[in-house]
Amino acid sequence: MKQKNLNKFYNCPRYNDCSASICPLDNEASIRIAGKEDFCPYRVNRKLKNQKGTRTLATGVILAVIPKSNIKMLNRRSQKRWLELKNLNNHGNNNTR
Repeated sequence: MKQKNLNKFYNCPRYNDCSASICPLDNEASIRIAGKEDFCPYRVNRKLKNQKGTRTLATGVILAVIPKSNIKMLNRRSQKRWLELKNLNNHGNNNTR
């Protein structure tokens, strides 16, 4: 994995203790395989009916570096916040032109 891609994992406050094999920060998350208990707290496992522990809102620092292709992996609260941040950034960029 390239160093640039690895650096974004350090933005996650759970980086040191995390053992999830599927991470929303991973550009290659769509090709990874995980077990039922191997999940990121910012991610939604749509196959599990019980979603306890997966409702954590991702921080702005994490949301800023999540690849657009992985946004659907996030829980609803994090998806909503990602969209809000994106709109704020786009609005701010339009004002500086």
